[in-house]
Amino acid sequence: MPRTKNRELFKQIGLKIKAKRESLNLSQEKLGVLLDVDYRHIYHYEIGRTKIPIDYLLKLAEFFNVPLEYFYSDFEGKNKLENQSVVKYPSNPDLDKAILAAKEIYEFGDEDLIVGVNNCINAMQVILKKRKDSRRNPNPVKRKRLAGDSK
Repeated sequence: MPRTKNRELFKQIGLKIKAKRESLNLSQEKLGVLLDVDYRHIYHYEIGRTKIPIDYLLKLAEFFNVPLEYFYSDFEGKNKLENQSVVKYPSNPDLDKAILAAKEIYEFGDEDLIVGVNNCINAMQVILKKRKDSRRNPNPVKRKRLAGDSK
């Protein structure tokens, strides 16, 4: 691949990193802490001046909750990945922030906080299931009162 193609790819990846970082209101410094690099490296990755190492790109994909393909999906010179079974989530800044918060809690490692997160998620799943069930069956059959039943 010619050198100019590499530069275009690096710029494309950098734009995607910057867009995701900004959608989460993260500074280059904070993202640098995540990757264990100086914030100036993040700047160079974002403008396409420096090639980002694949292990950092993998960390970012996991951190941003996106498939690796996200970083090069708009690049003209990319190879098509056929029959790839990657779940793609629609871009949602609120979801991204919630996932970021949960990851921070897990990475902090405080058991009480982790239990709290799990309890909240479990409670929300119960509520969601009830709401889904009520949508499937909006008019449940009511039990007829029999003679002698009290109100």
